[in-house]
Amino acid sequence: MADVVEEWGYEPEVADTVKAGWNSINKLVPDVAIVDLKLPDGSGLDLLHRVKETYPDIPVVILTGHATVDSAVKALKVGAEDYVTKPVDLPRLQVILKSVEDKQMMKQEILELRRQLQKMGSLGHLVGKSPKMQRLFEEIEMVANTDANVFIVGESGSGKEVVANTIHSLSRRRNKPFIAFNCGAISPTLIESEIFGHEKGAFTNAIKRREGYFELAKGGTVFLDEITEMPIELQVKLLRVLEEGKFRRVGGNDEINIDARIIAASNRDPQKAIQDGKMREDLYYRLNVFPIEVPPLRERLEDIPLFSHFFLQKLNETEDKNVDKIDPDFIEALQAYEWQGNVRELRNVINRAFIMARTDTLTVECLPDKLAGNRRKRSKNSVTIPLGQPMEEVERIVIEETLHMTDGDRRRTAEILGISYKTLYNKTKKYKSAGVDGDGDDEEE
Repeated sequence: MADVVEEWGYEPEVADTVKAGWNSINKLVPDVAIVDLKLPDGSGLDLLHRVKETYPDIPVVILTGHATVDSAVKALKVGAEDYVTKPVDLPRLQVILKSVEDKQMMKQEILELRRQLQKMGSLGHLVGKSPKMQRLFEEIEMVANTDANVFIVGESGSGKEVVANTIHSLSRRRNKPFIAFNCGAISPTLIESEIFGHEKGAFTNAIKRREGYFELAKGGTVFLDEITEMPIELQVKLLRVLEEGKFRRVGGNDEINIDARIIAASNRDPQKAIQDGKMREDLYYRLNVFPIEVPPLRERLEDIPLFSHFFLQKLNETEDKNVDKIDPDFIEALQAYEWQGNVRELRNVINRAFIMARTDTLTVECLPDKLAGNRRKRSKNSVTIPLGQPMEEVERIVIEETLHMTDGDRRRTAEILGISYKTLYNKTKKYKSAGVDGDGDDEEE
């Protein structure tokens, strides 16, 4: 067995007793232990117990020529990864070891992604340190290694496909295809053929058999984006396919089993889509096993600096240009914008600014006019005063900015500043601030 395992590319260490095995495990802490149930100085179950108590992360495969249901159940209850009987079915053992290897690799990848998350606020290609993004990361980690259907809701451009791809990349299906399909981007007459495939001659121009997305994604993930744009009649067929776990190509008779995880997404409110007749309620509940909501960018403005540096880094990696700094005023202008196009729009803005940059720094001058003029809006709750200003000038700036914050409401401004209405009126009259002497009301409170 050791020779065969070595031929498969592993590095075996052999021990012939419980004692020798335990010493070897303590010394090496192996990736997997194959333990015979019957050993000269004791039971492999005893060794399994000790391994699981001390090294719970080491997978143990029990090997025995004395197979009984009782011993198998005992081994699995204690935490054995699997159970193999003699004479050993080598292909089965190889599959078990490959499965253990895949799980170990996935654990390492998740650990590495978590380190990234802690260090720079990212999970794969998702970026964010805001509470809403941290919650999103937690939900992705929880659902990734299951086969549960996921329904993602979020505005256009908020990153729904990136979320779906991240779930796939963290799952046990990550080495299989990720097939993304936009239900609203293809003619309704062609969607069924795209998803399920078709046989030769099934319709005009069907000159040869074609595999659909469910077949192409065998073992992987199918991402149905904008599912609420799928024609209702096709939603009925999709529901039946999901319930039965098999489908037929268009024009075909052979049933094909589904081996793909389904992730759906919509930029509509699903309940509203159901009320409007855009989505079948029974299909929604079939897909909505694990719902995820992607927050719009305007609800996580604190993530804009991370996104900006992330996109800038990607551009520097692919373009023959080095722009590695971002001016604070540039970020301030971005955070004052509404971002109806969400992260997709931000990426395009950073791309444009990168092209416009004449130095190694992104500045406000690199932004389009609709963003460059928004910095004052961001200053509603804060003000920057250069050092060395006279107190009278400091007082003027604070009063003007507070008036700006309250949209010119003098009574509210006076209350915030802790002065009387008349004092505020007299000061603003003295400063002759633009737009302040509006109503001529000099009545004392």
